Amino acid sequence: MALTLSAFQETLDRPTLPWEANGIAHATSADTKADRALAKLAWANYVQDWKVAYIVDDSSGPVEFPDNGEIVYAND
Repeated sequence: MALTLSAFQETLDRPTLPWEANGIAHATSADTKADRALAKLAWANYVQDWKVAYIVDDSSGPVEFPDNGEIVYAND
């Protein structure tokens, strides 16, 4: 089940850079603890992929935090 952004973050767009806000800490769902763990793992993978692409100057790296169903953003 996907996490839902809190009321004060409902306009947050899907992050395109690792240092942008991701909303995971305040998002909720029916099983918040497990869903946040999955989202944090997906975020860590995205950041790692982004850094590798940046280091080797590979423009085909991740453009934004992938939509794997972990969290729903305003621009989804």
